[in-house]
Amino acid sequence: MTDVTRISTGVPHGTRERLAARMSEEKARRRELLADPRWKVPNRASAEMRAGIRAQVHAHLRELREAGALCDTIDVLMTHAVRDELAERGWDHSWSAPPPTAPRSGQWLGTRSHSWPERISVRLPSDLAERLYRACWHTSEPTIAALRAWRDDPLQYAKYREVADRVITPGDILRDAVARALTN
Repeated sequence: MTDVTRISTGVPHGTRERLAARMSEEKARRRELLADPRWKVPNRASAEMRAGIRAQVHAHLRELREAGALCDTIDVLMTHAVRDELAERGWDHSWSAPPPTAPRSGQWLGTRSHSWPERISVRLPSDLAERLYRACWHTSEPTIAALRAWRDDPLQYAKYREVADRVITPGDILRDAVARALTN
């Protein structure tokens, strides 16, 4: 099994319900795929034959999931959506490790306090979760550095808010990926 990292984020009201509906559709597709006659186990089939057919079914479903042709779990759906989101932003490449002082979780400097009414949690492949984190850090690093310089100066608050709006967090990307997943 691939090493995974659990990430959670706040999302708008109704997102969990819409994701559940999408999962119902995908699970119905999986049932249709499994109804294919080639996966039918003949009566009186040996245990070895049954095990072979089950292994073929599992391999076929795994290939479909890896290709994004079957997204019957939130984790698979979000893995593809996050990959697509990073690719669209041009962030689907290696990033150097952030400094130890970089935020790892929670609210990042400059992000506005927001109370999302729902939360989702996903397990992403660890290499993808790390790429997401590194991309957000390196993209937002110049903005965060400027904010650190201004945060204690009340005269700069208007400029601070303007610059702070440019901080991009993993939660921002996950929300965009959820929106992407629900429109595809």
